[in-house]
Amino acid sequence: MSTPVIGMSRRAQLYRHVSRLEKSPITSLTSHITKRTDSMNVDKATIEQAPQKASELRASQVYKENLEFWHGAWNMCTKPYTKMPDLEYVPWLPERLRKASAQSILDLGCGSGWLSVYLSREGFTVTGIDVADHALELGKQWADMESLQIKFDAGDLGDLPYADNSFDAVVANSIIEHLPLSLAVVVMTKLKSVIRSGGTFIGCFDKVGTGPGEYFKLEDGTQVYTDKSRKGMMLRYFPDEELKELLTGWKIDEFKTLDSGTRFVVAHT
Repeated sequence: MSTPVIGMSRRAQLYRHVSRLEKSPITSLTSHITKRTDSMNVDKATIEQAPQKASELRASQVYKENLEFWHGAWNMCTKPYTKMPDLEYVPWLPERLRKASAQSILDLGCGSGWLSVYLSREGFTVTGIDVADHALELGKQWADMESLQIKFDAGDLGDLPYADNSFDAVVANSIIEHLPLSLAVVVMTKLKSVIRSGGTFIGCFDKVGTGPGEYFKLEDGTQVYTDKSRKGMMLRYFPDEELKELLTGWKIDEFKTLDSGTRFVVAHT
């Protein structure tokens, strides 16, 4: 794993390492990022308004460019990158899942599938979902190389194509940070129905949005990048209290902040 770039999610860091997309330093449009937007209150009104706002967002040109970024980014990767990232919390995932007696796992925003492969190696039944078709194809190639049975689905996280009680657990590794607040609320609400009663959510939330870059901000503080190498990519920092509000309706079992600033969260319905 390459040296982490401050302000990028680990998902974006891993993609950057694989593709070598960014070949030169980025000059900031804003002379580096100014102070971070204060957290928003994820109150009842925010939750009630989230579906409409998320629907409007997904129909917007801004969101279209976000999808184009991820398709274009993964299309530059010609073969599976089969080296696992060296992350402190990776071995914790199967431990927590076994403790919860989980077997069927949804890997949310799986990209090219490193976490799906890892969990499948550990004996779990894994489904990965991502918006980027080519990333999923890379994941299928990797799974085939190891004779692993992993289901990879193409889909937008804002409209998860799963019935109620489809999974025992969901893992969301460095993906919620790529969603504006309204979409994050919609996703977290939907997850409560696609996992069984008492099912487990494990999320890894990175400290993002503190590095240089050309971007503008949505009203909720989401940074939408405009520099050539990341045009359309969205990043949003979720402070601790906001994360806890986002998990309203879940029972938080573990909330741990790592030295890197990543928050490791385990919760159940």
